[in-house]
Amino acid sequence: MIEVKRDDFFVESIKNPIEYGTYYKINPKYGTGFQWTSEVHHDFIITATDIRFNQETMVGEHIGSGYVLALYISGAGDEFYPYQNISPNTLRCYEPSEKYKAIYHPQIPLRCITVQVDQEFIDQYLQEISGDLEVNFSDFFKEKGKFYLPNVNHAMQSLYEYLLSMKASRITVEAKIYEIISYLASYLKENRLNEENGQPINKTDLQALAELTHYMDEHYSFNITLQTLSTIACMSESKMKKLFKSVYNMSITEYIQRKRISVAEHMLIQTDLTIAEISRIVGYSNPSRLIEIFKRYYGFTPSKYRK
Repeated sequence: MIEVKRDDFFVESIKNPIEYGTYYKINPKYGTGFQWTSEVHHDFIITATDIRFNQETMVGEHIGSGYVLALYISGAGDEFYPYQNISPNTLRCYEPSEKYKAIYHPQIPLRCITVQVDQEFIDQYLQEISGDLEVNFSDFFKEKGKFYLPNVNHAMQSLYEYLLSMKASRITVEAKIYEIISYLASYLKENRLNEENGQPINKTDLQALAELTHYMDEHYSFNITLQTLSTIACMSESKMKKLFKSVYNMSITEYIQRKRISVAEHMLIQTDLTIAEISRIVGYSNPSRLIEIFKRYYGFTPSKYRK
């Protein structure tokens, strides 16, 4: 494993096909690819990354002075503080000056987009759109789990694709960032209303849900029944499904699907196994089911992804 030295990670800036921001080429000793970054507005800094590492690579740094929202589009590895694996199509959030350390695996390209937002701007913007509700963005960014918020994920991914199309206008990018923040604000506002309506989730139930995710992460390829999960969680199926949805913003079925697709993606790149073989390994007896779900999340079939 190699550890990145920040002072030689980027060796040169490369020709920028759009009128703002900077493209940086990474040092060949670490891998291939680039990172584009720009302060598209004095309150926003946006970064798009597309890198394939040569070997296992450790990156350590501190987050900047603003809140950071990141979407992993693809990638494999592990983050620390706290520990969790890197999986595609998941959101992560970081507080200002937070310590960051990760190990990236070489097989799968690291494709990621981050938006850093000024703290003062966030406070003012949130106050304007939340009305009388006391909603704090820091509450969201203190969460250390992985998220899947459909509107936010879709907006972040479309922004990434737009930037890589080399036709991204500054005005459109800025509008997309406002759209992302608005989606987050709506999510926070809805959660706060639920709290004020007497719907908090106690620590025991949160721990039970965490146990469920650990179990599903280890047994995703098996036929996991709701009855089994409700027994593990010591709660009724209806309560379990409702709480899981409110905490992870996805259904239990979707959580398992996303885990299976993540593993399938790794196998498509790392192995020569057929689609049918991969399908059976991750838990789908019929390859057409894997193809259907893979295309739903990635926009194209496993065969096309492998090419």
